[in-house]
Formats: sequence, structure tokens, C-alpha cells
Amino acid sequence: MRFPSPICLIAVFMTVLMAQSAFSQTPPPERLSLQDAIRIAQSRNPLVRAGTARIAGADARLNGAGALQNPSLTLAQPFGRNTGGLDEGTVLTETVELGDKRRQRVRASLGERDALRFDFTGTQTGLALSAQTAYFEALRADVEKQLAENVLSNAQAFTKVAQLQFQAGDVAQRDVIRSQIELSRAEQTLTVAETERANRYANLRSLLLFPADTPLILTDSLTFSPDTYSLPTLLKTALESRPDLQSARKIREAREAALHGARAQSQPDLLIEARRSTLDPTVGGNSLRVGVIFPIFDFGRIKSDTNSAKAALREQEATFEEATRVARLDVETSYRNLEQARKTVESFQKGRLDFSKRLLEMAQLGYANGANTYLELLDAQQVYRTEQTDYARALTLYNTARATLQRAVGGKLP
Repeated sequence: MRFPSPICLIAVFMTVLMAQSAFSQTPPPERLSLQDAIRIAQSRNPLVRAGTARIAGADARLNGAGALQNPSLTLAQPFGRNTGGLDEGTVLTETVELGDKRRQRVRASLGERDALRFDFTGTQTGLALSAQTAYFEALRADVEKQLAENVLSNAQAFTKVAQLQFQAGDVAQRDVIRSQIELSRAEQTLTVAETERANRYANLRSLLLFPADTPLILTDSLTFSPDTYSLPTLLKTALESRPDLQSARKIREAREAALHGARAQSQPDLLIEARRSTLDPTVGGNSLRVGVIFPIFDFGRIKSDTNSAKAALREQEATFEEATRVARLDVETSYRNLEQARKTVESFQKGRLDFSKRLLEMAQLGYANGANTYLELLDAQQVYRTEQTDYARALTLYNTARATLQRAVGGKLP
């Protein structure tokens, strides 16, 4: 009796270990609800980190805008005498802005910071819509794959029955050929559905920054709540709550502050100076001067800054007007799409699904009793399958349209 060589035993042992290791490394399924998907998208997406960084930068600029000007210290060795106060060895100078310059600079920085915060809210709202859309599409793909599997199972069963009936002489050969054609179609339909499902789940995993091999179990389903909304109320809510419009308003306020700040450059400033006559701390005298700095001439800088600020304000007013127009159109379009999707779902629930199911049951019963042909049964199956698929797509469109309207009005439906 021959025994396996040690090398073969080692190879078998290593293969078993590698298989067990690969099995143990398979990630467990991730149960994912719709709210979980929204929360993860709003916390992990790189756009969130980018928005947070922009706000942090705006906060820093706001703090700098409200700070006093830095004092300057001049150290020099004078070589003259009695030159009108220009021979001090140490001069400490502080300029204090008078008038409206500092306040307007703070207002401009505050408006820009608040605009970025509203932009961040808009980013979060957009990520919520993306997560909901990806989730709904994955649910639809699940339904279509399940329907395709059922169709394939029925086609396989009918192919076997048709072959047996043909061998028994109960049906013609054309029924066998037709059943084989339907089997091939069902296999192809399932392949397409599996590919679509894989793509939809890959899109969802990518959006949520999950590893590509993470299996997902979606715990929610496609639902329908026949809510109705008032278009005037939706428009009012959008004009008050949309982050992009609020951001545009804040930018306009910042531009107005920048214009006032440019005009305020012609206002005087307070000058405070502490002087010492020599660098040697043991000798010399000290003096303190307080004065006012007047910009008595403008060689074009203040005028140019003012004209530039006026142009920026006009630009932002036009931008806000266009953003308002786009927002109104967005709400109106989303509202009509939701109404159409609602009516489509209701048409299925008011009889279409029941009629298609009843038609299939009648065809199955008639075929079993010999009253219907195989072609009539196939036609009833096709009608039922099409209605179920269209219903799943209608539910997906409805849920997506509702999420789109929610984003269009600013993130929360009234």
C-alpha cells in the first residue's frame, strides 16, 4: 500500500489553511437602513471634510478682520541732531482705525463665513438625496432580480413539462421549441438583472465609502405614502429655506459691507507713538505722541476700490436673482414629477396589479385543464411580470421624486 508523499500532504494542508483563511476574511453582511445610508454619506464623504475646512478658514479670516492692526517697532541709530523728531532711536507705533472701516470688514467676513455654512448645509442636503437615490435604485434592482429568478424558475419547469408532454404525444413540438426560447430569454433577463443589481450596489457602496467586497442587506423597502402638497407653500418654503438662496443673501450682505468699507477708507485714523531718543536705555529721553492721520488726497485707489465693490455687489444681486429663478423652477418641476409619480403608483394599486394577477391565475388554471394554449399562458405571464416590474420602478420613481422635492425646498418638506 502506497502512502502520499510528505510534499503532497504539506500541499493539501496549506490549501486547507488558505481556504479557511479566505473564508474567515469574508466580511460579515452590513445591515443598512435608509437613515443609516444618509447618515454615513453625510459624515464620510470628502465633500464634508472640504466644507468643514472652508468654514474653519472663514472663521480664521473673521477673527483676523476684527483684530486691531499690529503695532510696529522701529529701532535705528540716528546720525543727526535736532532733525524734527526724526532722530529717535526707538519708535513704537500703533494705528487705530476710526470710523466704519473695522466694522464693515467684520461684516464682510461674517457674511462670507455664514455663506459657507449655508453651502455646507446644501452639501449635506445633496448628499442625502444621493444616498436616498442610490438606496432606492438598489431596492429596485433587488425586486427586478427576484422577479427574473421567478421567471427563470417557471420557464425551467414549463420546459420540462413541455418535453414530457411532447414525448407523451399530448402537445406539438412547437410548444417545446417555444418553451426553450422562453427559457433562453429568462436566463438572459436574469443575467441583465444580476448585472444591474451589482452595479447599483457598487454605486451605493462607493457613495458610502464601503469596501468593494462588503455585502449589504437593505433593511428598508420601497414604500408609498400618498401625501399631497401645496405648490405655493412649497415655493414659500424654498425661498425662505434653500441653502443656496441663503448663501447668496449672505454673499450679498458681504458685498454691501465691502462697498461701505471701501468708502470708509477716506476716514481718518488715530496714531499713537511712543519714542525714545537713543537705543541706550541708560540715557536719553522719552516722548508719547497722539495724532490723527488724514488721507487728504486720493490718487485713484479709494475710487477704484469703491467702483470694484459696486460692481461686485451688482454681480451678486444678479446672481441672487438667477438663483431665485432656478429655485422656483426646481420646486415646480419636482412638484409635478412627484404628482405624476404618485398618480402612476395609485393606478397600479387601484386594480392593475390585481387584474394582472387574476389574469395569470385564470391562464394557469385554463392551461392545467386544457382550455388554454401555452402561448396564452406565456402572454399572461408576460403581462404579470411586466406589471410587477413597472410597479417596482414606479415606487422607485415616487420615492426618488419625493426626496428630490425635499431637497428642492431646502431639506424638509412642509
